[in-house]
Amino acid sequence: MTKDRLISPFILDNPIRRVFMPPTKVVDRFRDYLRPGMTLLDVGSGPGFFLPILSKLVGEEGKVWAVDPDPRAIERIRKRGLSNVEPRIGTASSLDFLPDKSVDFVFSNLVLCCLVDHEGAVKEMLRVMKDGSKAYISVTRSRGKDPRNFRMEEWRDLESKLKIIRRGSSIMELWMLAEKPGIKQ
Repeated sequence: MTKDRLISPFILDNPIRRVFMPPTKVVDRFRDYLRPGMTLLDVGSGPGFFLPILSKLVGEEGKVWAVDPDPRAIERIRKRGLSNVEPRIGTASSLDFLPDKSVDFVFSNLVLCCLVDHEGAVKEMLRVMKDGSKAYISVTRSRGKDPRNFRMEEWRDLESKLKIIRRGSSIMELWMLAEKPGIKQ
């Protein structure tokens, strides 16, 4: 049976990664949509590669939920000491600790393409998003029959559930900044 892909916290938070993929390069795609006081969900946070900048952007009056299935990654997040970050061991398809429509922004960077239960993860992210809230979602372009690969049909289906603000792609990835339709609360 295929399981979700777990990547070592050492690889995900390696200083060399910061040289080739600075967190600001990704965050700059949606920075203007984050405000102090927001509740942000980092799905598949790993050891917190993006957390210092996300934490700063929502400010002390905001909150960042950092969710990852790897206890080693969650322990690294705890050691960072970010006062507005709440780390949780969990999966993208089971965010039951969060109430419906409780999140202002979902950040899911290259996570869906590591999971087996794509449908469950998308369903949970949409469930916790407030109407009118935003999400940044990216996946790797995958080929082959690995069930963790996020297929183009799934990407198009996800796009159909959201209002696209901006999208982009490269040889390696697809990304979107999108809004959950509905009346803002």
